[in-house]
Amino acid sequence: MNRDELLGEIARLIVTDPKAGERPWDGYALIAWYGDGISRLNGFRYDKGQAGEPLTPSGVQVENRLEELRRVTQVQGKAPWRVCIIRINREAAEVAIDFEYEEPGKWYVTPDSAAEIAERVRPC
Repeated sequence: MNRDELLGEIARLIVTDPKAGERPWDGYALIAWYGDGISRLNGFRYDKGQAGEPLTPSGVQVENRLEELRRVTQVQGKAPWRVCIIRINREAAEVAIDFEYEEPGKWYVTPDSAAEIAERVRPC
């Protein structure tokens, strides 16, 4: 799959994820964070302008597709991205993607940073 196909597949997996379907949402953001030998996923659901609530997809399919996206988007001779942010605006049927190469720490979600990061990644 190419970059756009993978992005579409990741969005589909998020939208159809059983955890994501438990409560309504009109916006969603997923942060895939890669460090030295570890990776983390943190998702947030948004509904009717409310603050983002933690909601990370279940299963490994999203992680596997993100690994594939990381390989496909890597520029030869350069390090792969360290953070991928996927934003879904359900009402507008729009998906946006951003990559972070230089400062992955600003996207590392902790209990203390979760609310602030959730607001920064809020879909438009």
